[in-house]
Amino acid sequence: MGKAIPFFKKADLDASIGVFFDGFSKVIVAIAILAGTFGLDGRTIFSTMMPGVFLTVVILNGGLWLYYRKIAADRNDPNLTAIPAGLQAGRMFIWLYSIMLPVFISTGSADLAFKTGVLAHLVGGIIFIIGAFVVPVILRIVPAGALFGSLAGGAMAFLIMQSMNGVLKMPLVGWLSLMVLFVIYLGKVEVKLPAALIAIVIGSVVAWISGVMGFGAVTESLSNLSFYIPLPVLDIFNPDVISAMIPFLPIIIVFSLNEVITGIQAVEQAKECGDTFFTTTKPLVLCGVASIVGACFGNPLAVGLYWGYPGWKKMESGTGYHLGIVALYALVGLTGLSAIINAFIPEAVVLPILVFVGISSYSQAFEVVDKKYYPAVIMASLPVVMDFIVDNMKEGALPGFTAFDPGSAFVGLLVGCVFVFIIDNNWKNASITNGAALALTAIGMIHSPGILGTEGYAPDMGFIQVYIVLIIVFAVMHVTGFNRKKA
Repeated sequence: MGKAIPFFKKADLDASIGVFFDGFSKVIVAIAILAGTFGLDGRTIFSTMMPGVFLTVVILNGGLWLYYRKIAADRNDPNLTAIPAGLQAGRMFIWLYSIMLPVFISTGSADLAFKTGVLAHLVGGIIFIIGAFVVPVILRIVPAGALFGSLAGGAMAFLIMQSMNGVLKMPLVGWLSLMVLFVIYLGKVEVKLPAALIAIVIGSVVAWISGVMGFGAVTESLSNLSFYIPLPVLDIFNPDVISAMIPFLPIIIVFSLNEVITGIQAVEQAKECGDTFFTTTKPLVLCGVASIVGACFGNPLAVGLYWGYPGWKKMESGTGYHLGIVALYALVGLTGLSAIINAFIPEAVVLPILVFVGISSYSQAFEVVDKKYYPAVIMASLPVVMDFIVDNMKEGALPGFTAFDPGSAFVGLLVGCVFVFIIDNNWKNASITNGAALALTAIGMIHSPGILGTEGYAPDMGFIQVYIVLIIVFAVMHVTGFNRKKA
């Protein structure tokens, strides 16, 4: 007689919360961009998109629960850990910035931009299913340097550069949140909560204390509280939406196939833990099906398999945590509760997450390609970056970028130093470097149109404030021996 496979066990609770917040932090970013940048109306976001997101999660995580539960039963293994899955950062933000934003800029229609993104998600789901079968063949034909170089260019342009524009417009909040993320990720600080959630909470607290946020948006968000059910969105198939989507097919194809590769790597990660019986095709096909169905109900946010299996296996999570994820998305996706959560969080706080995702994607190109192909990777990345710059050359298009002008060479050197010291956990030198940045800002060498004593002297007070905060924080981390690594 086979062993009973538990529907849900204690360790599944931690996994449910962890994987949920990993995905929902991305939803918060998407809502902030759709509402803040595009001006998309709240009803579309909370009565159409969020129920569509919930339905996508039901199919994906509910389907994976059944799939891995069957494997556990067949293997008579009640302790089998399921591979995590959920909303995917890479394609989600590429859809937002490289498809929906250009449509919005060219037409001025937030509704058309949104529907184009939804249709792109549907097409991406189809490509995802095809990719589950053909990607191994493609990897033998297309040079890795060319494939990952193009992806690196998209990451640099649409995730890093576009997001940094928003981060730098509100440095006390945005830059501080970015530092929190990098201290946790690059400094390899062990935390029980997702790093993105910690950065969002800290940044939001600073935003409210500093007066950046007000209760007007919170009061307005209460009007979105209701009960919503997923409804079909057939308008995505009208000629205007199809015409708007077609020029972006190359982006949809390339980035969907790349995420198939990421999904394969997630399964390989599980195999490295000794679970060699896992296969890739069925879970990847399920991701594609979830995307297609979700898109038909108004969801533009892509899904896929997650890395991180070793951690959940170590915590002894089972298969039931996928059910917990579905329950949590029901709470925020069908009630309008996500509107209230979003009202407490400024856009500048969540954009650093995109920056980190972009940096991770850009770094991947150099991690998987032989050193001799680095020139090819760089050249392959240039066209997308150059196109992005040309599209945004109009005066005032990227106001945040002026934060590094003049003095960008100094800023680049200082930022590079800070990140090296974060990676090495050298908090003392990180504090000293921020002190140097503060001094250079004070005399107008950076973050100011002119130097001290000239008419153009106008240092950015936001950066003066954030440098002071970082000097103190890194100094305290040094004195307390925070996360000190043993030699």
